[in-house]
Amino acid sequence: MIELCSLLKPENILLGIAASSKKRIFEMASQTLGLLYNLDRKEIFDGLTMREKLGSTYLGHGLSLPHCRIKGLDSPKALIIRLNGEIENGAETEPTSIYFFLLAPEQACEEHLQILAQVADLFSSDEVRNKLMTATSSSEFAGVVSSWCELHSETPI
Repeated sequence: MIELCSLLKPENILLGIAASSKKRIFEMASQTLGLLYNLDRKEIFDGLTMREKLGSTYLGHGLSLPHCRIKGLDSPKALIIRLNGEIENGAETEPTSIYFFLLAPEQACEEHLQILAQVADLFSSDEVRNKLMTATSSSEFAGVVSSWCELHSETPI
C-alpha cells in the first residue's frame, strides 16, 4: 500500500497561494504537477475538471480533494495547495482553503481509494488540521503529515 507520506515532500506542498477561482487553482495545480512529474498539464487539467463535474470533491473542514486517473502513469502523484484565503464552492458547501490534488494510475483503483481515505482521515483530526493550517513552511507542513503517518501506519503482525 502506498502511504500518504511517500507522496508528500516539501517540493509538492505550496503554501500561501492566492487565486481568484477554482478554475485558476486547477490550472495552477495542473501546471505544477506537469512540471514536477513531466506530465501533460492539459491531460491533468481535463481529468481533474471532468472528475469535478461528476460531483464536488469537497470533504469538509476547508479541504477539497480533486483527483483523477491518468493513463500511462506509473505511480500516484500528489500536490497540496494551501490558499492565502478561501475559494467559494457554492451554496451547498463551505469554502475551500486547502486542495489536495491526487493523480493515480489508470488501473490503481484500490490504491487510489486508500490514499483518498488516508487524506480524509488526516484532516478529520482538529489538532492535525490546525497544525497544517498554521504551518509556516512546506517542510513544517510535510513534517506534520509525516508525524501523523508514523502514528497511523499499519504495523505487520
